[in-house]
Amino acid sequence: MKHSRLVLQFLTLLVALLSLGGCMRDPEKVKRRYLENGNKYMAQGKYKEAALMYRNAIRRDQKFGEAYAQLGDAELRRGDVRAAVGAYRRAVELLPNSEESAGKLADIYLAAYSMQKDRNSPLLNEVRDLAETLLKKDANSYHGLRLRGFMAVSESKSAEAIEYFRKADAVRPKQPELIFALAQLLTQDNQWLEAEKLAQKIVQDTPHYVPVYDFLALQYLRRQQPAEAEATVLKKVANNPTVVEFKLQLAGFYRGMQKKDQSEQIIQKVMADNPNDPAVFRKVGDFFVRLRELDRATQVYTDSLKRFPAEKTSFRLRAAQVKVAQGKPQDALAIVEEALAEDPKSNDALTLRASLQLQYGGKEKQQAAINDLQTLLSRTPSNAVVRYNLARAYHSRGDLDAARVQYLEAIKLAPTFAASHLGLGQVYLAKRDFGKAIGEADEALKADPANAAARVIRINALTNSGNLAQARTDSAAYLKEKPDSPDLQFQVAVIDFIDGHLKEAEATFRSLRSRFQSDPRLTFAIAEVMIRTNRQTEALKFLQDELTKSPNNAELRLAVANTALRIGQGDVAEAEYRQLVDKDPKNTDLYMRLGETLRKKGQIQASIEVLKKGQQLAPTNPAANLQLALTLDIAGMKRESLPLYEAVVKVDPDNAVALNNLAFMYAEDGKDLDQALTYAQRAKAKLPNNEDVADTMAWIYIKKQLNDNAITILKDLTSRQPKNPTYHHHMGVALFQKGNKAAAKQSLQTALSLKPAKDEENKIRELLAKVG
Repeated sequence: MKHSRLVLQFLTLLVALLSLGGCMRDPEKVKRRYLENGNKYMAQGKYKEAALMYRNAIRRDQKFGEAYAQLGDAELRRGDVRAAVGAYRRAVELLPNSEESAGKLADIYLAAYSMQKDRNSPLLNEVRDLAETLLKKDANSYHGLRLRGFMAVSESKSAEAIEYFRKADAVRPKQPELIFALAQLLTQDNQWLEAEKLAQKIVQDTPHYVPVYDFLALQYLRRQQPAEAEATVLKKVANNPTVVEFKLQLAGFYRGMQKKDQSEQIIQKVMADNPNDPAVFRKVGDFFVRLRELDRATQVYTDSLKRFPAEKTSFRLRAAQVKVAQGKPQDALAIVEEALAEDPKSNDALTLRASLQLQYGGKEKQQAAINDLQTLLSRTPSNAVVRYNLARAYHSRGDLDAARVQYLEAIKLAPTFAASHLGLGQVYLAKRDFGKAIGEADEALKADPANAAARVIRINALTNSGNLAQARTDSAAYLKEKPDSPDLQFQVAVIDFIDGHLKEAEATFRSLRSRFQSDPRLTFAIAEVMIRTNRQTEALKFLQDELTKSPNNAELRLAVANTALRIGQGDVAEAEYRQLVDKDPKNTDLYMRLGETLRKKGQIQASIEVLKKGQQLAPTNPAANLQLALTLDIAGMKRESLPLYEAVVKVDPDNAVALNNLAFMYAEDGKDLDQALTYAQRAKAKLPNNEDVADTMAWIYIKKQLNDNAITILKDLTSRQPKNPTYHHHMGVALFQKGNKAAAKQSLQTALSLKPAKDEENKIRELLAKVG
């Protein structure tokens, strides 16, 4: 019996397996099962899993229109609009007798169109084509009529739009979105009484359709009907009794109507009805923040710390943000530190601390912000916002390459995040890569067509790349939309300045400065115009007067020093640079500027001492090493300058000045002439028309006994620069080595007559003695 029962169980299992196998082999049943599973996930709000099921169904049948339609819904719920559009398009092709996917696709196009400035957008053509297709199949197509109505709205044909919306309503009554659009259109067409009836009908038929309440309340307030507005908001609360936000909206309404007691009763009841729900108390605190009742918001957040100990971090961070809004960033930072002391793994607290350090901490807090952001990045490597903030931190520190890397990573994670494109565009501007800057500005404008910062970056890049005509065209177009934009006006003034329209530029700069006196760019721009129009002394006095008003403004003091240096007032420049160095003794750039000032004043030894101090602060800084090396050369201390040039080339291998001088020194010493020639050739690639670089190559050829090559170069140099003693000297050496003593003697005598430097004069006389 046991055996027969076992056989029976086996046969039952076998039949079940065969049945299952048959089912699994039936493609129609398989795809339907995937579709059903996808629908179950959709009902549970699991849109990612639903999309996966629908895609599996489509793999079984590439023409399964129903799966494409459902996939469009899932992707739209997930926020992937592009994927939704692709799915809906395919559904429209495969389900010619269904108009739902076409309607949803058109809604996406209309939403995208509403965000654009181009009134002739290709998106409208897509909507028009969908409407025509639907109406050809069915003259009473609900979506076809509805879309025709929206097309009429886009063309400012109100009467026609109203007619189409009425027809659509007749085909499919009580659709709140359609009736709401009709009510709005009637209101714009001064048919308020009918619009009011339609809106009230929506409230009656679809009490959970929220936008209609706000529309009605606003219209009543505009028409001086506060009682009707109040009744509408009360009805919104009554029809949606579990929504705390609507109750707080009613409290806000009463505050606006100067009925504070009624407002307070609602707020207290909201908290009393939800004593154990921290989310409700957060919403109450946020409500007071929106009303700018910041002390009251702080009170709610602080009280909630004790009531909800598990939510301490959340309430502390909100309290910190209130302190920022009150202009108390240090108090905010102290609160965030408390939060991190108790909850060190809070990403939100780390993010806020990094943001506060970046915005309010000054240079000394930049590294701390970077450390926090790097910690966050290790925890959430796919967080585009963290990467963007890390890029900002590097950017503010001046580390452009590190900033560029993080901006690019942020863009990979979130391609439409305009802020990352803006930051990267600013990096490219700073690196003078204007083509890429324009590209990033254009990407930002795709995401946000009216983005003012992107427009400024684009105009700035066009201007700096020399494309002034296009910069003017873009500026004019943008100013038509925003004629009062100070940033755009500033860019137009910059274009005028570069284009030589200095009077117009100065007028714009002064006009802007009358409105934005604290913007240093305008002060510096006016001073620059003065310098360009031969008012150098006036420019310096203008800046000095501003410095008198703000004696602690380091940026302004630096402008005074720089201007004084430019116009030859070395004593003024030196005094200002020394003050700046005293205040910022670790600033390499200031030592370089002071060293340059002393060199121009003829105080070479003092210049060297100052430049050495700056170089010691940044021993690998190519600019500091180069300036010190050049000054040592002037002092005749070439043995000391050689390793500095080598250090420059190591860090900045394309530095033409360092390459040239190093090549000449190698040649002078007869040291590694092949390397010297390589350096000279690299310098020439960077400075192809520079006479000194050509002379260096000639000198290397002389040292390599390639005299004909040297003579060819030097003939050109002496004809172009006939009063340069060095070129004639080198020509004499090349001719002497070639055996042409008479010509060599003539070149050397010409060199002597041009009064060369003392050390070179000695070399010329020594060679003349050999020539005889």
